[in-house]
Amino acid sequence: MAFDLDKAFQVDIAQMNLKKAQTLVFKLHGEPKIPFVIWLLENPNSIVALPGKISLLHHDYIHILLDRGVSSEDEAFVIGFTMGNDLKTNQLHLFIYQLFAKFLYPIPYNFSKVDFMSFKLGFLYGRKIKIKQINEINFEIYQNETVGFLRDFFGINTDESKLLQEY
Repeated sequence: MAFDLDKAFQVDIAQMNLKKAQTLVFKLHGEPKIPFVIWLLENPNSIVALPGKISLLHHDYIHILLDRGVSSEDEAFVIGFTMGNDLKTNQLHLFIYQLFAKFLYPIPYNFSKVDFMSFKLGFLYGRKIKIKQINEINFEIYQNETVGFLRDFFGINTDESKLLQEY
């Protein structure tokens, strides 16, 4: 089951601006130390990063826009979403990512069977929404917009993405 950010923080995240929501949700957890193997595949500064690559701050923004928490299932959904939304992603990229997520990512970053299901659902949802290449958007220009406005603007329906997660 997806983590509901609004209920967890007893605030209406949709009414907050994107930067304030990110600060509220993710600054509580501190800056994570990202293992090198993850940085290699997911960070835009890596020369071998896969499609869907995104900075950590912008990845946090995607969590908020999708109304996803920090569980391993939520993380898998968000990564699947960014890869699915990137039109450059192909079957080889998916194979490589899934191989690394299963066998090479360290605990707690490696994926379980449930995480892989969430990843696939996120991928499908990323392919479905109208705005593509969301991982390449400069979110700094949208930091003062409300989360609700941005969800509408990008065509993200959190109810629909949560329904996917329940299957």
